[in-house]
Amino acid sequence: MSSRARNPVSETAKHVEPLWERGCSNIEPGSSYELPTRSFTSGDMKLLVPLTYSAFAATVDSAPLEQWTSKVSSIVNGRYGPFLPTASFVAEDPSGQLIGAILATDFPLYQAPVIALIAVAPSAQGRGVGSYLLLRCIDALSAEGFAMCRAKISAGNEASQRLFRKNAFELR
Repeated sequence: MSSRARNPVSETAKHVEPLWERGCSNIEPGSSYELPTRSFTSGDMKLLVPLTYSAFAATVDSAPLEQWTSKVSSIVNGRYGPFLPTASFVAEDPSGQLIGAILATDFPLYQAPVIALIAVAPSAQGRGVGSYLLLRCIDALSAEGFAMCRAKISAGNEASQRLFRKNAFELR
């Protein structure tokens, strides 16, 4: 059964807490910030891995490039539930350079779609790119009929916690 029909966190899912969650309705547009975005494609893999590596380099989630290659591939190939291409996006700067990405899956363990990855290039951090991608993803999930979405954020990743809190996610 798709997670569209489920909302509460099951007893099994409670053991993988802490989870962050929010409803997929009532998306507040926030600023009039516009950013060229498009749906993620498999061709973006070669650009997303180094972007993710650099985005998380100075955080508790820092990992070797090979681990990011494996993680991104696992997300796209369904290890964390069916990949949701309709809710996964990349952002580009005016020159067409990849500056951010968000990937979503329908993760059965969390009984809801999960924001499996959100990464913003260090040069673009602090400019609203992460919030823009996050809200675009949530809006797409709502259009797909999902009522709730979740995320797991590593303890100590203060920047990610601020991003999700700012965008109405609550720790459960």
